[in-house]
Amino acid sequence: MIQPAKPIVLIVEDETLIRMLAVDAFLEEGFDVLEAEHAAEALQVHADAAEIHVLFTDVNMPGALNGIDLAERLKAAAPTRHLIITSALPILRPVDHLPATFVSKPYDAGVVSRTARAFLAA
Repeated sequence: MIQPAKPIVLIVEDETLIRMLAVDAFLEEGFDVLEAEHAAEALQVHADAAEIHVLFTDVNMPGALNGIDLAERLKAAAPTRHLIITSALPILRPVDHLPATFVSKPYDAGVVSRTARAFLAA
């Protein structure tokens, strides 16, 4: 019997411990996980990846692009991709144009990964 492919999530978080917690939660939920420390690295991971079903990104991170910029680019590349955006700070830029779920930090990584799983089941 052929096993269905696991969904793939790209986790973009510059804080290592937070990224590790998110990675563990998504792995426990049955995802294959790709990870990046900042948006520029995430764009390279995206370019090298066959497919990414869910983007889970922090807003504020080092570099020229923030998480919203990244989400806009990756959503444009794959309109069916699910987006989860997180931040500990208020978002100063409107994101109404992005069909994304916003999760405020601190968050329960297990709840976030189960939310992503529910997106894919719908």
